[in-house]
Amino acid sequence: MVRNTENNIILSIQDMSNFLSIIWYKVLPAHYGGQKGISRFNHHLGMKVRLTALCSADNITTSELTYKIIPALPVSKTQFFNPRVRRRILRELSNQQYTHVILEHPYHAWLSEYKKKFGFKLIVHAHNIEFLRMKQRNKWWWRWVKYAEQKAYKHADYILFKTKKDLLLAKQLFNITEEQSIIVPYGIDLKEPPAFHSSVKEKIKSKHHLLPGEKIILFAATPDYEPNVIALDIICSKIIPALKKRPEFKFRVLICGKQSEETVNKYQHQKEILFTGFVDRIDEYMLAASVFINPVISGSGIQTKNLEAIANGLSVVTTHFAAEGLPDYLINSKVFISNNNDWDNFAENIISLSGQHNPTPSQFYADFYWGNIIDRTLTILL
Repeated sequence: MVRNTENNIILSIQDMSNFLSIIWYKVLPAHYGGQKGISRFNHHLGMKVRLTALCSADNITTSELTYKIIPALPVSKTQFFNPRVRRRILRELSNQQYTHVILEHPYHAWLSEYKKKFGFKLIVHAHNIEFLRMKQRNKWWWRWVKYAEQKAYKHADYILFKTKKDLLLAKQLFNITEEQSIIVPYGIDLKEPPAFHSSVKEKIKSKHHLLPGEKIILFAATPDYEPNVIALDIICSKIIPALKKRPEFKFRVLICGKQSEETVNKYQHQKEILFTGFVDRIDEYMLAASVFINPVISGSGIQTKNLEAIANGLSVVTTHFAAEGLPDYLINSKVFISNNNDWDNFAENIISLSGQHNPTPSQFYADFYWGNIIDRTLTILL
């Protein structure tokens, strides 16, 4: 009886809650890690509470959503300084009685000044330490980003971080409190391992004219993200030559993700590499592959491609850097780590893993399934 009463109270609080998410850039349709992170977070949040996303005008969906979208913000970074945009956001707050406002990234930090007037709790969904990311990329506006980040964090009721590393760094840089801080990792849509069908592997091998006995080594890359560009060069200049030292090991490296013509031409002389372009069903490639590789050595945040690969049953060979944020129980069972820049060891891990199938622990699905993540988060937010 007590448990039923508690559940009824929780459901009642969820029914009364009304969330507004402010998304300044395109996340629908979701193709890349960051887009998927926001769109899937909202999908599962919308299954639990009323949710409206006020987003940039280039967000488009042809499928039914669990939440309402209002694609009314300009497709431009200048929106952060545009008084018309501010009036549009404030008008939305006036029209609806929102209990919680989520800022996807801290750039609309000015909204913190209106918490008291409209009576909402402010949540900042932090995907990185933004100003450091901009500073590392030599963007001249990084100081303004730091100002916005500091202001948003100072007035936020809650800050959702992707990794413990980001949370601890934010505490050091911005003096945030323990009570504000929540780790909300990038999630997965699978509750359990997917069923494997040999026909999927044959489909992919046939589509790309792979030879019998060739192992599929998979990498997925967002073309406009510099750490991925560097990783692609490492694959071609370091990892493939290291693998070729073992002539008995037959393989092809499949690169999923739309690449520029310049990039494809640059590496077309290497017969071991194959660019698939953008694929709608990355899960099929993961089911067909022998191993997923992630030689990224720079950037920030958790490597979302690792989680997707592990969820689909693949083992991952990665650098120390790219393994950030993964739980310890995956190390040496699903995730095999090489020292940054030790590409001979990286290649040996690929060869060793390509003949193994280590099942993904059930704990991983419990920890990273989006529905569970949202449930855990709402117990704090509401």
